[in-house]
Amino acid sequence: MIACLRVRRRLSAYMDGDLDAGSGRAVAAHLDACPECGARWRSLRSAVEMLAEAPRLECRELISTRVRDRLDVEIRSAGLALVLRPTWKARPLILPSLIPAAAVLFVVLGVAFALDRDPEPLPAVATRGAESWGPTGASGTESNPVFVSAEVSAPRVRTAAPINDLVAAVGDEPIFLETVVARDGSVSTVTLLGGDSHLAGPLLEALRHERFEPGRRHGRPVAVSLYRLISRTDVRAPVT
Repeated sequence: MIACLRVRRRLSAYMDGDLDAGSGRAVAAHLDACPECGARWRSLRSAVEMLAEAPRLECRELISTRVRDRLDVEIRSAGLALVLRPTWKARPLILPSLIPAAAVLFVVLGVAFALDRDPEPLPAVATRGAESWGPTGASGTESNPVFVSAEVSAPRVRTAAPINDLVAAVGDEPIFLETVVARDGSVSTVTLLGGDSHLAGPLLEALRHERFEPGRRHGRPVAVSLYRLISRTDVRAPVT
């Protein structure tokens, strides 16, 4: 056991060749005679050989120092060169950033141009009914009147408006209009469908003050839409 301890302490020196000839022969003879020390020697030699074959690693501090030095050199060498670089040489650096920017600018300008355009005028027929667009109420209400039919009785005039002088002021052109009689018999709206709107203004205002017996559907009052044709020579009854 004592001999083994002495040999194991000298294994490192034996491997490096630092022992004299006599000591080296004594260690070699012991390694051949002692299986345990021989196994330890072979394990040590195997580990040393593996370390020798492995790639050499640099110290972390040395690597970081080299990286900082490399960056400092590149910044110092490229700083002035980029400032003084001719335009044609700088083009490969500029074009990749200009192409996406130009595409975004083109899209923004296109959207702005489309939003800035004046809206197309609506057709005459659509313009006439544009003000009435929107959610409609239930059938038979003032916002959604019904027409005279077998189920809907026609409203009867209870208080007629004095319109003879007003019709004379309109002239020879007939006036075609729509009157909506509300559920309480009052006139909800009077809409001019044909004729001179400037001359027919007083006439329309007078017709708004007429009163009717309301139209009824299944015994319940409903708002009814009536079409009327009024002329200077003849005042016709509401069209049912």
